[in-house]
Amino acid sequence: MAKGQKKIKRYNRIYGGRSVLSKVMGVVLTVVILAGFACLGWALYEPVSQFLSGTMQIPEEEPQESLSESQSSVPEQLPEEKPPAVLLELSQVRGAYLPLSALQDPLFLSQTLDDLKAQGINAILIDGKNAQGQVLYRSANQTVAEVSAQVPGAVDLNQVTTLAKAKDMIVIARIYAFRDPICPLVNKKAAVKYQNTEMLWLDNSREYGGKSWLNPYSELAQMYIADLSLECIRSGCTAVMLDGVQFPSGYSLDLAGYGVQTKTRQRVLSDFVQDMEELLQENGGVLLYGSSSTAMLGMESSSYESGGLVYPIQNFCPDLRPSSFTENLRPESLTAENPQAQPYETVKAVLTQLQKAGKEKSFLPLLQADGEAFSGTDYTKAQIQALKECGVSGYILYNAQGEYPLS
Repeated sequence: MAKGQKKIKRYNRIYGGRSVLSKVMGVVLTVVILAGFACLGWALYEPVSQFLSGTMQIPEEEPQESLSESQSSVPEQLPEEKPPAVLLELSQVRGAYLPLSALQDPLFLSQTLDDLKAQGINAILIDGKNAQGQVLYRSANQTVAEVSAQVPGAVDLNQVTTLAKAKDMIVIARIYAFRDPICPLVNKKAAVKYQNTEMLWLDNSREYGGKSWLNPYSELAQMYIADLSLECIRSGCTAVMLDGVQFPSGYSLDLAGYGVQTKTRQRVLSDFVQDMEELLQENGGVLLYGSSSTAMLGMESSSYESGGLVYPIQNFCPDLRPSSFTENLRPESLTAENPQAQPYETVKAVLTQLQKAGKEKSFLPLLQADGEAFSGTDYTKAQIQALKECGVSGYILYNAQGEYPLS
């Protein structure tokens, strides 16, 4: 974008659809406007006729003070208030993931935050909507209620963010996008269909736990994700990490139907995350794009096309946990025989390849702090050292149970 050029708001692609009601209202509005023009024409007939015939009387000029009085009575128009822009420097983020169980008791959460702060942690990552489609905070969103996505024991997000801010910590909410098996069961217009019929497509057979997916081409699906993301920002979260921004994975992908398609898969995902970045910025928030490192590098093309690094957004959260790399799916730079046992070599090799592919991108990697390979701070320090040697200092530690013992 040229310097000084105004940024075009494109996120109306998400909210830009017209419902039947809006179309009807448009017709009604058109009729009202035409009627108004007719009344205006009738009202102007007499003075125009007088003007043309030369019989129009010009009223005497009002005193100057009455004009000034009328001008002073016009209320001053105040500029529209906008949320303050949030500057999130990824290099300064030292984050840690906390599960729902760590958030439900305010006293326990307060102590946990104190312990994390003592270790230099200044941010927490929490789940807003998980990969199972459950919403883990108390949401006022109508769709959440309609599809029964609210998880039992959901937390007060405002309370969590207020407590974190009191300790000079920020909150990042992770929202899984199209990986959502709950919403499509009720909101079928937003779902991936079986060969474009009315039947839901599943990523496996029912007896093997097949799940439905939200359709990335669906405006309803995109609006649902956008609404939840905005709700998190307005509840005090600094950033939203969008995960699951993908087409379905699983079996029988050739039978999945997406309705009318006017864009390529890569373009629809790219447009969506770009719109989301602008939408969050307009509301004082930051977008972080999260996925596996192999997906970012375009190695999972059936679901991610060319990979997230081609999207015109800035901030990326690659999963660099050594345990996430398998023998069958690993970047070409990863030559370690046992990635999980070689945290330093694994993180450095993969991050180097990510930086080469995404030259101008900013990275906030997810590091491993749990599992059998976790042996305390030495395992974590090895990963952090690899980041530093690549010129990256920000990170988010991931322990599924939220356990980060003091060293």
